[in-house]
Amino acid sequence: MSKKNSAFITYAPYPALIMLIALFFIPLLLTLSQAFFKDGKLTFSIVSEAFSNPYNLKVLAFTFKQAILSTLLSLLIGLPGAYILARFSFHGKKLLRAICTVPFVLPPILVVLGFVIFYGNSGFLNKLLMALFNLSEPPLKILYSFQAIIIAHSFYNFPVAMNMVSTALEQLDENCDKASRTLGASSLRTFLSVTLPRLIPSILSAATLIFLFCFTSFAVILVLGGGPQFTTIEVEIYNQAKRSMNLGSASALSIMSMTVCIAFLALNTIVQRHAAAQSRIGATSLSTRRPRLGARILVVLYIVLLILFVLAPIASVLIRSVLSSSTRSGAKHISFELYRRLTQGSSLQAIANSLTIALAASIVSIIMGLALCISIRRRRSPALEIICMLPMSISTVIIGLGYYIISRLSGQGMSYMLIVLAHVIITLPFVIRTIMPIYRSMPENITNAALTLGCTMKQAFLRIELPLLRSAILTSFSFAFAISIGEMNATLMLSSNTIQTIPVVIYRLINSYNYQGACALGSILILVCFMVFLISEAAKKRSPYA
Repeated sequence: MSKKNSAFITYAPYPALIMLIALFFIPLLLTLSQAFFKDGKLTFSIVSEAFSNPYNLKVLAFTFKQAILSTLLSLLIGLPGAYILARFSFHGKKLLRAICTVPFVLPPILVVLGFVIFYGNSGFLNKLLMALFNLSEPPLKILYSFQAIIIAHSFYNFPVAMNMVSTALEQLDENCDKASRTLGASSLRTFLSVTLPRLIPSILSAATLIFLFCFTSFAVILVLGGGPQFTTIEVEIYNQAKRSMNLGSASALSIMSMTVCIAFLALNTIVQRHAAAQSRIGATSLSTRRPRLGARILVVLYIVLLILFVLAPIASVLIRSVLSSSTRSGAKHISFELYRRLTQGSSLQAIANSLTIALAASIVSIIMGLALCISIRRRRSPALEIICMLPMSISTVIIGLGYYIISRLSGQGMSYMLIVLAHVIITLPFVIRTIMPIYRSMPENITNAALTLGCTMKQAFLRIELPLLRSAILTSFSFAFAISIGEMNATLMLSSNTIQTIPVVIYRLINSYNYQGACALGSILILVCFMVFLISEAAKKRSPYA
């Protein structure tokens, strides 16, 4: 390759790398520095006090407790589904997989809102039970409790366990199972002694990932926790920074959170390698079959309960958004008045802000992601790819804290721009993870042929590679847009009374018990996410390398 051709590869990622350093590493260093400097002097007392404070240790213990229990319940719900998807063939299998993916692509604030509307004391489930059994009081009082946190986390994360383990189970070599049954072992003993041990790495990999999601959870804890007794590290970081204005303590807690996350990410990487080794496709991959009558009843029951578990909270938001009454306790009737009100005032401004921020952040993420993907592919640099993925290892609350510190230094006039930049860093790893696999799968001989015919590397990229990546770019743009428009954690750290977004307004409406207004805005957010999902699926079908 000539110097003229290689110059494009050499210099293309530099602007994106500079932006990555400026937008991620500098705010992160500013966050960490607050824990080591006091009145301009180096000190370790802030960190020492934070790590030895009994209250902080209690918060850390509760964070571990809720994450572990949430992980276990997520596995309990997801593993039967993984077995059903991998072992059985039935009509609607693809639809079931798609439905069970819905919670994971929804913004956390929508999950919270759905749980409030469906499981609340005056929610649809309690009203149904009171009507069926002629009860005077709601029988299920789980909202704003520890149980609500665990159930919400499980709702949000069980698709991770179901999809990861079902994929691993589908790829297992069936010869081992056949040999076991040939030697006289029953189906149950074969599963427990042959199949299950080979699935352990995949189950552990899913468990560590779910644990990380639950450990760094913010919106679910903030709304459904219901009190300081259910505070986690992420919520405490927010409390210390925004409510107590104690940036030193917030930064020290960020170090505590990052230490745990990095340790579990390292564990997840090790476990994933073992999972990949165990799940290599053998001579005969696991075959599917139609379930027998007894198993069929259990499968149908599980699927019905799972669909209700997934769709009921989301459907409740849509239904509640069109139910209105003249008084708080009056009879409900169908009304679209709330949607009409959304076209005026602060709600309309919040919608406009969310769309503008998501659009700007997605465009910048795509440009940066493409430049970095070019260098990763051509240089075959694992180090560069790891650097680009680092923002995924830091919770969005900590990222928001870094930008909050910058906003205090630069003034509130920069808040809008800082929210956009924070969203760029949050969405960038997802853009790269979406584009990179398809970019790698493209045959290099296509580009090499163009170079042989006299094209420069820049011309080959613009005329050949970029058109072939069009569908991947559209898919990554859709994901980035959906993530940005639903992002609340970093936005809540940065937003002021003059800068509102849809998730932040929904959170404040829930806190003020204006559930119908929250549901109307939530329905708009659901509609946007659904449209994004449809665009992404359509783009995948059109891509020749998807």
